[in-house]
Amino acid sequence: MKKFLTVLLACLMCLSLAACGGNGGNNEPAKSAFEQAKEAGKFTVAFVVNGTLGDKSFFDSGNAGIERINAELGDQAYGETIELTYDTSTWGTGLEEVFKTGWDAIIVGTYDMKEYTIPLTEQYPDQKVWFYDEVWNFDDAEGWQYCPSENLYAMMFSQNEGSFVVGAMAAMLSQTGKVAFMGGMDNTVLDDFYVGFAQGAKYVNPNADVNLSWMNSFSDATAGKDTAQGLYAAGYDVVFACGGQAGLGGFDQVITEAEGNWVIGVDGDQGAYFASLGTDEGNAKAARCITSMIKSLDVGVFEACKRHLEGTLPYGTNDALGIAGDYVRAAITDTTTTVFTEEQLATVNQIIEDIKNGTIVVETAFNHEDGWFTNYVKQNDSTK
Repeated sequence: MKKFLTVLLACLMCLSLAACGGNGGNNEPAKSAFEQAKEAGKFTVAFVVNGTLGDKSFFDSGNAGIERINAELGDQAYGETIELTYDTSTWGTGLEEVFKTGWDAIIVGTYDMKEYTIPLTEQYPDQKVWFYDEVWNFDDAEGWQYCPSENLYAMMFSQNEGSFVVGAMAAMLSQTGKVAFMGGMDNTVLDDFYVGFAQGAKYVNPNADVNLSWMNSFSDATAGKDTAQGLYAAGYDVVFACGGQAGLGGFDQVITEAEGNWVIGVDGDQGAYFASLGTDEGNAKAARCITSMIKSLDVGVFEACKRHLEGTLPYGTNDALGIAGDYVRAAITDTTTTVFTEEQLATVNQIIEDIKNGTIVVETAFNHEDGWFTNYVKQNDSTK
């Protein structure tokens, strides 16, 4: 009986604590990490993802930058990733809610988010925004994509430069002379990937056939798999899968194809990621991935925070982040060193140096008249 009463008393005490909120009678909810950071006087940064983490590329890379901020700059800054999911109907309201919350800096990007960001920068002119993957107009109030706020910093990654390198690598390895770019959805940034890729392939093989295909999704891996299947069936033996989670479908497909068919990853080192899984399927995908065009948003995010804290972040400018600063690069993995000869890899390194020193000038999809990109595609793709 005494044991029973002891247990009963302990249960009643637990219930009493729960009724008081478990915090000594204080009914106020526990403060969030953001609120604690604010109270500590830290610089707060929100990385807003117009999708979800798990793409093994750009969004995951940005999140790695946030984790690095917390690990290395945690005494001064706090960062957090906010996922808006792929439901586009929530993007506008979701981003506005972030603006209302009071973050010191908001990181947002991609072509799809500029329409939501422009009015919010006008409504919250003092809000610091670090926008990636879009060029902004800071000078002409009557011009296109004008941003009235000098609190906006634009991280413009030179994906055309990195894509030139992997395009050259694709042409070196192709046995058919036919290589392909499959993009998520048609926008200027993805066009820029293609332009560099096509130019790089033609640099190695002037007669290369460079196909352009759209998956019309950044999230549908099945669409990516189907697109890749059609390309391999048409004889395109190296496919640059450039489309977030949709692009992962290219990896699903290539391992069902005959030897001699390859895939190129994007944004993150996707070959290394699959190898790290330690599974038969992961190893098979890694063995077919000759390289990945790494677009280091993690470095951009971390460096932006560091430079802001130092007072050197160039707000009101479009900051070009390219090969010269390792913001974009071609991954060299075990597969890369296996399938390419030492001579070919030496050529790749020379191409990189020539881009850095300006000997090779990489074309871009930006700042052209309407119709330029369509003509560019026709010049490189025999199917168009």
